[in-house]
Formats: sequence, C-alpha cells, structure tokens
Amino acid sequence: MSNANLVNEIQPVELELPSPLRAYQWEGSSFLVRSRSALLADDMGLGKTVQAAIALRLALQLKDCDRALVVTPASLKLNWERELARWAPNLLVRRVEGPSENRAALYLLPIPVRIASYEQIRTDAASLDSRTHFDVVVIDEAQRIKNSASTTAFACRLLPRTRAWALTGTPVENKVHDLVSIFGFLKLGLLYKGMTRAEIHERMQPYFLRRRKKEVLGELPPIIVQDLPLELQGKQKAAYDALWESRKSIARAGGVPVSEANLLALITRLKQLCNFEALSEESIKSDALTVILESLSGPRDKVLIFSQYVKTLRWLSARHMDFPHDLYHGQQTERPLNKLLSAFYKEPGPRALLVSLKAGGVGLNLQAASTVVLFDRWWNPAVENQAIQRSHRFGRDRPLHVFRFLVTNSIEERIASVIQEKRTLFERYIEMADSAVVKVFSRNELRRILDMSEAEVCEPEVDA
Repeated sequence: MSNANLVNEIQPVELELPSPLRAYQWEGSSFLVRSRSALLADDMGLGKTVQAAIALRLALQLKDCDRALVVTPASLKLNWERELARWAPNLLVRRVEGPSENRAALYLLPIPVRIASYEQIRTDAASLDSRTHFDVVVIDEAQRIKNSASTTAFACRLLPRTRAWALTGTPVENKVHDLVSIFGFLKLGLLYKGMTRAEIHERMQPYFLRRRKKEVLGELPPIIVQDLPLELQGKQKAAYDALWESRKSIARAGGVPVSEANLLALITRLKQLCNFEALSEESIKSDALTVILESLSGPRDKVLIFSQYVKTLRWLSARHMDFPHDLYHGQQTERPLNKLLSAFYKEPGPRALLVSLKAGGVGLNLQAASTVVLFDRWWNPAVENQAIQRSHRFGRDRPLHVFRFLVTNSIEERIASVIQEKRTLFERYIEMADSAVVKVFSRNELRRILDMSEAEVCEPEVDA
C-alpha cells in the first residue's frame, strides 16, 4: 500500500483533521514523532507548523510524553495557538505571558503545550529545573539560534528536555556554523567546527529531513523573478557619488583601525541613498515602483513591497498616498498588525502592503499577493527568500511575480555578490544533503498511539 493511500485512509478515521494532509506532511509528522532529535528543514510554504502540530498531537498520546514547549518568535505565538487549535483541538494550549514570576508558575502547571517566545526563554531558561522538564521542546524558526555564543542559543540548550525538534527552512544563513549551532540544541556534540561537508552530511542524515517545493508541489504555480537594474540620476546620483568619494574619511572618523560600527553606518547611508535622496526626494526606485503600481488594475492585483528600512517604507507611503495601501512593520502592536493583514486579504485590489523585511519575512501567510517587490537588498539571501515564500504557499492558483530592484555601479551590486556566495553555501550544505529515511506510521501504530481498539477503527474500503 502506498504512503499516499495510507494517509487518505487514516486521516478521516483516526484524526478527524480539518483538511487532508499531503503524503509528505504525514511523512514529516512521522519523522518528528519517531525522533528524539529532529531538524525539519522543508522549504518555506510546505507546512512545517502543521506537521509539528500533528506530531505534538500524536506524541502527547504516548505514555512517556505529557508536557511540551514550543519556542517561537513573539510575533508567531498567536499563530501557533490557532494552528494547534485547528490541527490538535484535543490539546490544552497556553501562551506564556505576563511578568517572570507569573511565567514561572505557568511552566509548572499540568498543561500539555506551552508557547513561549525566544525573548521569554532567554530570561526564563536558567530558572527551569527538573520540575519543569519537558518531554518535547520545539523551536520554530530555528535560525534564531544560529549563533552558538548568543544568550538565546545558550538558553535553548539549557531547556530540560527529552525530545528536541527544530523547524526552519534556512538552517544555514551565513556560515556552516549556523547548522552546528542548531545541532548544539538538537544533539550536542554531533557536529562540530572543522568537519568536512561529507562528514556533516553523514552525521546529520538520521536527524535531518528536507523536502523542496519542486519535489512535492509540482502543481504549485511558478515564481517569476525579474531583476530590475536601475541607474541613479540627477541629484540622487550626485548625493550618492559625493558620499562614496568621501567614504574613507567618513569611515575613519572613529579612529584607525576603522570600527565595524562606522563601516556599517556608512553602508547603511549608501544603501538608503540608493532608495531615495531626502532633500530632492528623487528616487529612481520609486519611479520604477510607480510603473509597476500603474500596471495593476484588477481586484486580485495585490503587491507586497519589502524594504529593510521603516524610514523608507514611511517615505514610500507618503509618496504613493493615492494607491490603496497599508504599512506593516515590527514596531506595531499585534492587534493593528492583524487588522492590516485582514484588510490585505479581504479588500479588493489593486492594493499594496508595505512590509518591513525582517517583520514580514517570518511566519506570515500572504497568498493573496500577486506581486512582490524587493525594494532594497538584504545581506542574507535566506531573509529575502523567506519574504518571497510568504506568498508562494498552498492555495496559489497563479504565478507569483517578483521584482528585485538593484542599483547598478553601487553598494547594492557589491551586496548582490555577497548574497550569491551565501546562496551557494546553502546549496552545498543543505540542498545537497540527504534526508533521513522515514518510516511512515501504520494503522496499527496509530491505533496504539491513540489507544483505540480495532473495533473502533473502521477498515478502509477495498476497490473491487
């Protein structure tokens, strides 16, 4: 019997899911439940949260598994609560909230699943002991612990746990050590600095599962990427050229050797000048964006405009006031953000959502978008890819058009070369790695987990 047929037979009977799982999702849930250490590294948009929710639902049926902790970015706590309510409605779930003394009491309560933010765990982990031992700890967006020396990574390693699961579509963002750090949480000592790529692949294979969209979602419409080269003109070019020519003296203003802070500040000024020149308000990128916005006319024409700078987004908002849009960034509170997302989904187009790259690159589902514009470039290709993948998910029935703005003969071209180097690194260490061999649950195993007798489980109909 094929895995796909097994999935179709099991779901309506044992789990009563709100919608069927795909075969690869069932495989992913099985991988997690069977593993004490597991890195689920599926492409973004393949439903890692759903797979983990089903896995928690099944794992918490086991005799030795009663307490789970989900660690996630603060902005995704509500999303996790809603996904668990949908896919694992039998589980009692609570978000960790309030001052530290209240949180300490919540960790002790007999609640199957708690959802905490990385910031909360960074504060709370040192005070957790054997009384708060977790049978499962899930870390979502696990690239948050890519720096093994950070207090966040250290706090996650401190968590008392039996099973450790990590979810991320980008286990390598900047360097191989990102992956080593994640495995410091999953299985300390398995990977270490200085190992060859072949050694890393061999060691992590039993604990690593990654599926790509092109492999499991052949029917998903394509992403059409268009790099749009732009040339600075007029006063914007003059301001950029003047800053570039004086860059050495500006960088050395803090003394010799030049400080890293000075270099980063100078790069930021150059990048922002590529976006717009404040005094003249000239912007070759805004002009290009106007052309794109003017081409949108239908009710399904909706565009996401990403920038890493909130200052740029606010400037664009004022510049394009006549075009219906909202502004989404990490400095807003949860309720207004949810209202903006709801409007983007429900209000007819043409419509735009101006999004902070860091705030909008994680955890959002924005399938309503027809177009994505990367107004400026981020150092990390994984962050850019996350932003794009927010829209390339289940439910799409048309291609996604992506425009990447790039000012030629500028700091942006230099950044683009760094991005390509990091993209190559990711492909060598992640895309070329073999996944674990996953054994999918049989009906009898599911029945045992759910404590159901054969009489309580209907046999599937057999085709004549």
